[in-house]
Amino acid sequence: MKEYKIHLALFPVFLLLIFVYVPTFAQSKLTNEELCYLPATELIRLYHAKKLSPVDVLKAQIERIESQDHAFNSVTFKHYSEALTQAKESERRYRNGNPRLLEGITCALKDDVEVKGWRMTMGSLIRKNVTQSKKDSALTTLLREAGVVMHVQTNVPEYYCNLVTWNWLFGISRNPWNPMYTPGGSSGGSAAALAAGFSTLATGSDMGGSIRFPAAMTGLYGFKPPYGRVPSSLIQYESLGPLARNFEDLNLFQQAISGPSPQMISSLRPKLIYHDNYGDIRGWRIAYDPMDKWGIPIDKTVKKAMQQAIKNLEALGAIVEEVDLGFRARDFETYARGLFSTSIGHFCFNEAEKNAHLITPYIKVLVNNYAKTGSSQHISTAEDWIEFQSTQIQKKVFLKGFKAIIMPTMCTPYVVADMGSTPENTIVTINDKPHSAETWIYAFTWPWNMLGQYPVINVPIDLTPENIPIGMQIIGNTYDDLVIFQVASNWSKVAPAFYQSNGVKGNRE
Repeated sequence: MKEYKIHLALFPVFLLLIFVYVPTFAQSKLTNEELCYLPATELIRLYHAKKLSPVDVLKAQIERIESQDHAFNSVTFKHYSEALTQAKESERRYRNGNPRLLEGITCALKDDVEVKGWRMTMGSLIRKNVTQSKKDSALTTLLREAGVVMHVQTNVPEYYCNLVTWNWLFGISRNPWNPMYTPGGSSGGSAAALAAGFSTLATGSDMGGSIRFPAAMTGLYGFKPPYGRVPSSLIQYESLGPLARNFEDLNLFQQAISGPSPQMISSLRPKLIYHDNYGDIRGWRIAYDPMDKWGIPIDKTVKKAMQQAIKNLEALGAIVEEVDLGFRARDFETYARGLFSTSIGHFCFNEAEKNAHLITPYIKVLVNNYAKTGSSQHISTAEDWIEFQSTQIQKKVFLKGFKAIIMPTMCTPYVVADMGSTPENTIVTINDKPHSAETWIYAFTWPWNMLGQYPVINVPIDLTPENIPIGMQIIGNTYDDLVIFQVASNWSKVAPAFYQSNGVKGNRE
């Protein structure tokens, strides 16, 4: 009898142990596809309510990667065990009531983000056996502090130097919307992984359009922050930034990764706080550059999509007026010689010249054209262009009361996945006519890398008959992120539903 009384006395303790240590997350009734495509904001709500576990979402996305990535080739290295540990820690934090901003949200990392214990190959055979990183980058530190689950690295063009994503080390990445075409570059692997449902968020970087072009090609929201907003590098042409399937996720992701870092002297302080909600844009004047004086044709599908986008903005109350910013394709040489005069160019070209038998054709072209770049004259010419062009933009746009600029992201979405893999495969068809040139010429993005202090968001605007998304750039005045976030927030209310909020893909086949 005495022993029985002792057991009764311990019964409350047993209940407490069960409450604390037995998982309290409800069994999800969602399909794996729905889990893979649910927005981060919705996942966080479900995690808080104990209706879903970060472990369940991670496992669903791993299963999807293993069964489908053979068709898209977006993922390079997999870090499932490490990610599962992170997801279990996130589950515990939700249970204990102390989650962080992006707790338990999966994020695919472009192969230019340094993570301790991971290898950063830059998509090059030259770096096939590169040693593991000994430290985290500033961005990785912020991701860890936000509670992100980092499960995969994503494919890039060699040394990030192309607007299509393929290399000799990992092969060709393909667009999940239409595998014949590219998901863009150089963040093409990240964009394809998001479009395929392999991750909830993804990182990108942008030196010439490498966030915006892939975002446009895959129906995503992608943000090129102004230089220094996200801890990136000392190269003012470059910014690290977020990729997401909807605006709310982009906004939340950007909040998590912006701000000063002791690891990067160029990072801005104080931290900019992005709003939870943005007001309307009624009465806002927006400048529209159709880029019809760029110097090469613009595909009719892009023109049609931009005209409809203008009508949608006007329906939101904005006043859209046409303005020629003065950008021309011929200025690409000024951009390229300026970029490759930096330490990035010297590093890539030094490795490439020592291992010429291992590099891709497009890197050989860059070496031939720009390896001797770096003279003070090239740097001075680029600086003169930046000063002149920014002054013109201020006079034509912001000093005249315009709040933002819109323009197409690229002149054509019809860029095949393996563009440039052979000398013959360098043709892009625009309005049924062939054009031969480097892929960089087809993106209206790189001028804003020279003008790196201007923030730019790509937003999805249409889908071609060939099932390829089309994007539009929204540009704000220098460091005026919140203005274009307000425009993008409003745009998201009328944007095509490429990825619906219930986790089911929108207009995909």
